[in-house]
Amino acid sequence: MVALGVRGYRLSARSLWFDEAFTWRLVQFPVSEMLRRVGADNSPPLHFLLLRGWINLFGASPSGLRSLSVLLGILTVLGTYLFAAEAFRPAGTAQEAEVTRARGVGLLAAVLVALSAFHVRYSWEVRMYALATALTAFSSWAFFRALRGPSRRRWWLLYGLLALLLAYTHYYGLFTVAAQAVFLAGLLLVREKWQIAAVLRSPTFRHALLAGSVVVVGWLPWLPVFLKQRAQVQGDYWTQPVTGSVLARTCYRMFLQPEYGPTPAPGLELLTADLCVLGLWVLRRRAGPPEWYVIWAAVAPLVFCLVISAYDTKVFGLRFFLMAHLFLLVGLAALVWRVPFAPERVAATALLLAGSLSVLVGFWQDMDVDRRPGARAAADYIHEQRQPGEPVVVCSPLMYFSLLYHAPDRAAHYLYSDGHPIPHFYGTAALTREDLITDAQLRGIPSRRLWAVNMAGGYWGSYRVSVPSGWVERNRRSFREVFGLGEVTVVLYEVERPRAAPPREGRRR
Repeated sequence: MVALGVRGYRLSARSLWFDEAFTWRLVQFPVSEMLRRVGADNSPPLHFLLLRGWINLFGASPSGLRSLSVLLGILTVLGTYLFAAEAFRPAGTAQEAEVTRARGVGLLAAVLVALSAFHVRYSWEVRMYALATALTAFSSWAFFRALRGPSRRRWWLLYGLLALLLAYTHYYGLFTVAAQAVFLAGLLLVREKWQIAAVLRSPTFRHALLAGSVVVVGWLPWLPVFLKQRAQVQGDYWTQPVTGSVLARTCYRMFLQPEYGPTPAPGLELLTADLCVLGLWVLRRRAGPPEWYVIWAAVAPLVFCLVISAYDTKVFGLRFFLMAHLFLLVGLAALVWRVPFAPERVAATALLLAGSLSVLVGFWQDMDVDRRPGARAAADYIHEQRQPGEPVVVCSPLMYFSLLYHAPDRAAHYLYSDGHPIPHFYGTAALTREDLITDAQLRGIPSRRLWAVNMAGGYWGSYRVSVPSGWVERNRRSFREVFGLGEVTVVLYEVERPRAAPPREGRRR
């Protein structure tokens, strides 16, 4: 209920930004064309298929689109509890105190995820991130049930199916699946005292091989598309090189500032990173399989990402680490439950929850949605002032999809093209030829008025429509966007008509 409350609060208040509106546009195409266009982008197809079915049931309003992610965010909270309670549950007959500890770790981890501003931020985003975190949590739960459950083959098959769905949701899910495979290999080697022959003979290995076959065989049909997407990301992508300061800033933003905002005090980013490392270091003391799994599942995606970014393709992005962040929160809950005395443990829990709630409230205040209406307000303003047939020309795909989504009348809306190729990560997979308008076409429009939509002041930079000569600006209105996206500026132009020559005086007789 807490997760639902904080994720459903003012769900439709802010405008859809580029990523969300691009996703909406993509699922408007017929299924076969949609899948082809998804392949031309940089993501697997599962979320788009799921969202398309969801829209058929609940509509494409902002709340209708985002409610799927809200539901998946709530399932992430449930899955986190199930995983942590199962992983930390002692095997065999256990004392009541040990069972209580396992449930306590699960409940605390679940509430930390429920109140995490980082997870709330992406639990009302029309993207695949909440689906990825839910599948990460449930696949980890099924993984530990398979290691312990009496009907192991059934649980291994369930794990294999969930891992396959995760691989079809987000490519960072492959890092999580790889981390699970490496952990299992290490666990079996330790159990069998590093005797590889004994590992190969164990029932657990055979069942795990069955689950792995489900993942490999199920993902093979998508492999050619993945290789094509990888090639275009290698050629050009928005991600930046990874440095020490980027790593420290990532830790800081995962816990304290999930979006761009005021620059933190000097050293605060480094302090947050140091605390993450210290927490994982302390967790490894007297660690059993649950602790080692949590540590490895939190660290391995970062390790894999750094290696791939250094030697193959730059793929480092903050939101991609949502799945790894789940295990940092589980590890934090496990550390709190190591506090031996109940009063101190209760105090630590209260401090954590108060801090999480404070960060979440601060995040909402920083967004300031009421004074940053963005694309929605721009679209409404144009609709109120625009005459039938007047073209609306948007400067960049980064704003075009958002404005198109919020426009009450989508006729005669165009994306300005200066003739240069548009980068593929600017949403070209969802564009059609009819969307574009060139300089030559602009010069030939018959309308007396033209609406241009520009953007500036955000971390994306500034973009503007190059209006032909002969057009005079008549009005200008700006609307601020959330998330450091700057301002959307609507400019009304009118064509300047040459003045008629004064009539000649007739000759006097």
